Amino acid sequence: MAKRPRATARASAPTTPDPVEIAMEIAATGKTPAEAAMAVLHANAALLTHQGVLARNEIFRNRIRSIRDIAIAAMVVALVVAVGAVVWSASRTTGLVIQPFSVPPELVEDGLDGRAVAALFQDELVRLDAVSQSARPPASFRNDWSEGITVEVEAGGLSLTDTYRALVRLLGKESYVDGGLSRTTRGLELVIRTSDGTAVTVQGPADRPADLMRQAAERFYEETQPYRYAIYLQNSAISLAAGPEQQALLDRRRAILKTLSSSPTEIERLWGNNGLAVSTSVLPQDSISFLQVGLKIDAEHPLLLFNLASFRLLLGHDEAVLFEAQRAAESLSKPRNRAKLSAGRQVSIPLRAQARLAELRGDWSEALRVRTKGGSEITDQFWEDNVRDLVSTLIALHQPSEASALSHSLNLYPGTNIYWMNLTPPFAPLAEAAASLDQWPQALAALEAFESEVAPTLPLRASAARATFIWPRLAYARARTGDLAGAQALIAATPLDCYLCVRERARIAELAGDRAAADRWSAEARRQGPSLPFAFAERGQMLMARGDTAGAIDFYEQAIERGPRWADPQKYWGDALMAQGDEAGAIRKYRAAADRAPRWGALHLAWGRALEAQGRRDQAREKYEQAFRMDLSATDRAEVVRRLGART
Repeated sequence: MAKRPRATARASAPTTPDPVEIAMEIAATGKTPAEAAMAVLHANAALLTHQGVLARNEIFRNRIRSIRDIAIAAMVVALVVAVGAVVWSASRTTGLVIQPFSVPPELVEDGLDGRAVAALFQDELVRLDAVSQSARPPASFRNDWSEGITVEVEAGGLSLTDTYRALVRLLGKESYVDGGLSRTTRGLELVIRTSDGTAVTVQGPADRPADLMRQAAERFYEETQPYRYAIYLQNSAISLAAGPEQQALLDRRRAILKTLSSSPTEIERLWGNNGLAVSTSVLPQDSISFLQVGLKIDAEHPLLLFNLASFRLLLGHDEAVLFEAQRAAESLSKPRNRAKLSAGRQVSIPLRAQARLAELRGDWSEALRVRTKGGSEITDQFWEDNVRDLVSTLIALHQPSEASALSHSLNLYPGTNIYWMNLTPPFAPLAEAAASLDQWPQALAALEAFESEVAPTLPLRASAARATFIWPRLAYARARTGDLAGAQALIAATPLDCYLCVRERARIAELAGDRAAADRWSAEARRQGPSLPFAFAERGQMLMARGDTAGAIDFYEQAIERGPRWADPQKYWGDALMAQGDEAGAIRKYRAAADRAPRWGALHLAWGRALEAQGRRDQAREKYEQAFRMDLSATDRAEVVRRLGART
């Protein structure tokens, strides 16, 4: 059978109807694609290129649109923030705005138009406000005028300023005042009205409008700012001599504060009780009671805690002072509590609290640093208190000449030997400086002069503090000058719960040779001040004088545990080691003391003795020369001169 011819092989059928993919499949076989397929591929490549260009253009346009949208959004946000800031500022605006008063035509012709009368009233309010600043922050007042007292300027048309003023009036916390001046059969009548409904009416002679404004301003101030008006009355009373007029102002002040202390508003009760506490005519124990009432409202209020420590100090309760001062310092470390004070007190109170804590621990170098800083930073009424405390700190650092120079250069004690302020105890700098150099006749004379000349003029609180601050020092000065009977009689009149008083009882008994009484009172002092170093160091000195150097060292060590930065027990410990023949140990203690009180003349003299005992004559001479340039008692100076003269 004849074979059938083989069929010609046919190309396989396309797998896709897409012409581009058909062309790609042909190209993949390695064969040359037909002209039509190539055309399709070239056309598709051109299309893809064009699409890429379009895509890039679209991306660019999208970026431009994004930038535009972001810019618009930013502008909207900025506008919203700006409007919000303006609204917030308007809502927070405080102050007092005095609107032009209504005045009859005949008074306008005399030059008393509405703005002129408002300006006169403004002047009187500004005067009152300037002399009634206190520790109370402006934001705590129902009527906060901290942003000023102004006379409203009438609008001259629509403007941004007018718009803002409208917002302030709508949202702010400003107080508004208007009023009217008119003639009456008795002269002039001035009516003052506030936006919260308070109204004051005063009358006066037509030929004395200034007196009328002053009377109206004081009445208005009392009605709208009672706490500040009480401060004004206190400052006015201080400027007067003691007498019926002064007492009338103080009585009026007390009545206002008494009303505030019973206010239904907690913040007014707190400040009312604080105001009653700091009155000079209130005894320290009563002041403490007022402050404790205020602390029930706000247990962390830094001013009340600081004032509480101050009144404890006036009573001689030094251990409690340490506790309250620590509480005040802890409170002041919190910004929310600092905000409870006026701007000036936010600077002065923390510095004074730091310095007080330092002095209670005997860290006089730290107290000096803080008080020196306070001299440049404190700008309120406590500046003078800070300088007085700086004087006492220099004396405690055994630099009485520098302390005296400071007090005289600032004229702190003109014609007197006493310094006293509302929250500080009586301080006799001349007596303290003399006592630090063992000049006991001079110290006694200064204290006796205070008792006879100054004490009768002191207000009640300072007079009460005499028993805890002046009498113990005066009694000891009498004992050191040989009047033991007078010393014992006076010290017996001091309170038994007064830390300094029982310390001086112990020292006077020791001078009198009554060791049993000295031991008993010394133990009582340490019981009353277990955290304080002073009674422990004084006990060591007693034992040292009795020849018990080991017992003395034990108490010096206890004093240093409580006051590690106090120089005196370091020096006393060095003296005890010298008595035991341990010159090297004594030098170490003297060096530590010098780190804490670098200009203590007696310390450098003792240091020189120790160096000389070791045969280090050149170094000893250097210490004697340093001591010669420092404050020394007459006995010590004579010894320094003798030792230097023996080595020339």
